[in-house]
Amino acid sequence: MNRMNYENRLNYVIDTNILVDYPDIIPSDEKASELNEPTIDLSEAHIIIPTAVIRELSSFKREKSERGKVARVILKKLRDLFELKELTVENMKPMLTSAYNMETSVDVEKQTFSILPIHKAFKRSLAFAPAEDDMDGQIILAAIAAEFIYQMLPVDGTADPDEVARIVPTGSIVLLTNDNGLAIRANRRGVITSRYGYKPPAPYTGRRELLVPNDLLVYFYDNHEIEQDIWDIFMGDEQEFDFVANEFIIMRTAEDFSGDLDECDKDPYFRHIGRYEAKSNSIVSLQYLSSFPGQIMNNGQAIYAEALMNPNFAAVICTGPAGSGKTYMATVYGYQACKVGRYIGVTVVPCASQSRIGALPGDLNEKMDPDVQPLKNALRNFLLKTDKASRAELKDLQLHGAKVPKPKCNPDTSDDDSEEDERSINQKLRDKVSAIWDAWFTNLPIENARGRDFSYEVAIYDEFQDQNATQADTLIKRLGTDGKIIITGDTEQIHAPYLDAGNNGLVYATQLLYDNPMVAQVHFTENEVVRHPLVKMVVERQKLNKTIRHLI
Repeated sequence: MNRMNYENRLNYVIDTNILVDYPDIIPSDEKASELNEPTIDLSEAHIIIPTAVIRELSSFKREKSERGKVARVILKKLRDLFELKELTVENMKPMLTSAYNMETSVDVEKQTFSILPIHKAFKRSLAFAPAEDDMDGQIILAAIAAEFIYQMLPVDGTADPDEVARIVPTGSIVLLTNDNGLAIRANRRGVITSRYGYKPPAPYTGRRELLVPNDLLVYFYDNHEIEQDIWDIFMGDEQEFDFVANEFIIMRTAEDFSGDLDECDKDPYFRHIGRYEAKSNSIVSLQYLSSFPGQIMNNGQAIYAEALMNPNFAAVICTGPAGSGKTYMATVYGYQACKVGRYIGVTVVPCASQSRIGALPGDLNEKMDPDVQPLKNALRNFLLKTDKASRAELKDLQLHGAKVPKPKCNPDTSDDDSEEDERSINQKLRDKVSAIWDAWFTNLPIENARGRDFSYEVAIYDEFQDQNATQADTLIKRLGTDGKIIITGDTEQIHAPYLDAGNNGLVYATQLLYDNPMVAQVHFTENEVVRHPLVKMVVERQKLNKTIRHLI
């Protein structure tokens, strides 16, 4: 390698896990890839791929898995890339030796790509001698060889041991790896390492809170709509009209911020919230909120209720902390929508089941009962708030305590029609919930969702953060004629292995369905937890601790 060609740029040795996780690093043609906000700019870099990585990818390609599929794609892209360089009988022979010095590379725009084999005698110059089947060791060896080449030292084992002992890394060779174990071993051998990834975009929340002139809010109250030209007149250059389809706009005035913001949300119609309608290019008022069968507690719930009740939305995605009402409101909506005849039923897919049902006793409903308890609990709480008999019995219980059942004089005879129902309120509620569930709800294991078509029904995907992107894609495509899917989850509560806040199904869904006119997205804030004041305090404390750790 001619050092003069690379001394003004960094040279990156690429680990296998980087290529598998980010295959777009390798261009598909003679044009460099446009990477999605990478943490390291590779647009003008020299990218060095050790032959150990090629060997490891070749072992992966036989797998019938996502990794195997990606490995096959990368190998094809690499072959296509290096076949861009025409080989002739005249230039082929010298390449047999020049490859060890990275003198045969391919330029793609401002990038350079090299495949680096290790000379079998190279280890003679080092105290480090990894085995041939030690892939991490071989990749470290390649990074050391790249440093030798950069400093114009021989890589055929003939380097002077005294000169090798005095080598100090120049900082121009960096091993990119996300494998902590490999990075530790490489650092101990004097190799500079760095992580690689894509900068996560700011999460889309489906809502925006803006300070607007009081006159604009009054105009919105009177006309129930704000057209773009009216918005521009009132807002000028302060806030461009650049909203996303079905983004909800919470409008505040200076007077709101000078007082108690909670008092601003007491309006049962939440008239200060609008929705951007892409078709008319305007902000429209909430039109369906009042028909939601339950009390709306805050802005987030108002937005969620509007999204659920709007018949034009085929999908609703709701994210946010525990206790904000994500599952509760979805369950209540499904039940009431079936009662009025909009849908024939509700299919519940508890996305956290993770193939456990085969190991549990009982029929399918009994196996899945633990996974659907959150929805049954939501129905129970809804009945306690809306069912007159249940409310009256709960109030009587709180005032007078539980009634002790009277013993029967003759245990062999009873008249159920004439005697008072002496079951506890809990038993009665369980029976009512069971009746509702049997009439309208269906449990479906996620393993059985493939091939299903949710037509004329509501499908609730609960705990969607525990799915990977492939599973999430499959579930989203189950939507059928006149159906509706409701996706709920919290990226702060991921329980599935190998998933994190950046690669789970909930994030995939929010990005895939972003700016779609048939989709509404809702995100609850920590201040909108309604389960119990203690839960709200815990969520706020967790957020504070996370912020402190990030700053440290």
